[in-house]
Amino acid sequence: MTLKCENCGYEAAGRLCPACGEEAPRWAGFCPHCGAALAAAKEGGRAFDLADRRLCPDGNCIGILDAEGRCVVCGLSAPRA
Repeated sequence: MTLKCENCGYEAAGRLCPACGEEAPRWAGFCPHCGAALAAAKEGGRAFDLADRRLCPDGNCIGILDAEGRCVVCGLSAPRA
């Protein structure tokens, strides 16, 4: 299941809200349609923690990096240290 941005056409992974049946981003903690709490999203086999997030190295992107160091929005990889 994917969600498509009306403005840029980007397709993001989605999931159905168990409360209202509408699509929500897979990383969302709450449904954007009804506000119901969604099960914690998993990234790389561990619970996704916003306090431990790493931002995309592209200053124009709003994404965060997954466990492999790749942006979940634009796909850019973080430089290796």
